[in-house]
Amino acid sequence: MHYNIVIVSDEGYTQHAAVMLLSLFDHNKGKDFHVYLLTNGITVSTESRLREICLLANASLIVINPEDVLGDCLGIDLKKLPIGQWTTMMYYKLFMPLVLPKTENRCLFLDVDMIINDDIELLYQWNLHESAIAAAEDIPDCIKTKERLHMEQADKYINSGVMVCDLNAWRQMEKEHPIFDFVLSVAHRIINEQDVIALYFKGKLEFLPIRWNMTTFYFAWKPKIFAEYIGELPDAKRHPAIIHFAAPIKPWFRDSQHPYRKLYRKYLALTPWANEWKFPIYEQLTPHQRFNRHIKNLINRFGFPLEDGFTPPVR
Repeated sequence: MHYNIVIVSDEGYTQHAAVMLLSLFDHNKGKDFHVYLLTNGITVSTESRLREICLLANASLIVINPEDVLGDCLGIDLKKLPIGQWTTMMYYKLFMPLVLPKTENRCLFLDVDMIINDDIELLYQWNLHESAIAAAEDIPDCIKTKERLHMEQADKYINSGVMVCDLNAWRQMEKEHPIFDFVLSVAHRIINEQDVIALYFKGKLEFLPIRWNMTTFYFAWKPKIFAEYIGELPDAKRHPAIIHFAAPIKPWFRDSQHPYRKLYRKYLALTPWANEWKFPIYEQLTPHQRFNRHIKNLINRFGFPLEDGFTPPVR
């Protein structure tokens, strides 16, 4: 048996993809991974580095430019879709059933700003019942998102950073209503691909336990979390299966306070980028702003949080 892992990255994020893949391989030794990298283009040197990482884990790397495949084979032009502040890459995950081999019936999509911290066997084999996708519910901010999209609050809205996908079920939906046409039909309502997933897959989404997608918001001093997951939170914080750095301050920023930031740096040290990367200062701060940020971080660490989003150490 092999495991299909799908990731999306451009040249600038391949370092983080390498970190995520190393953590995946570290916790899943002996598994046969087929890694599909959906990209708008990376250099030969970068591709060689990623192949080296995969080769050491006996994993295969398949690099695909979805815009080329979709354009050449299906006449689909992603540039016709609304992108707002993002790029057409945000839509790549929506076309996995079309760009992956038709012989593959399941895949696990993973964002690259993550650390895999457990065996993914249970996750990969998740019972989808009649659903096409299993994923963790998004944070409570999605209440307003559902209002904007004219959805019912009972409708499911997921975080699309971790998705177990039934490709056959998805392909059947694609035959009945191509997702490209659907995006065009709701272009005036959507902001990103998560909006599309919520609308297109209505009634076809299954929720995962939060430990499979522990976003930064769950580690905050005042976590953004729906009440029904509060009981899961303590154990999920101590033993997260997947750590998702889904917040503006990433662990590759020097000012990151994330309790698992050292795991990112641990795996970074094992990549070909280990001696090239310098941790940048958080955003572009002036000396005065940086001093204020330093003082806030110190006060936060000593148990007097000044910010709801501060992520204290896990105990």
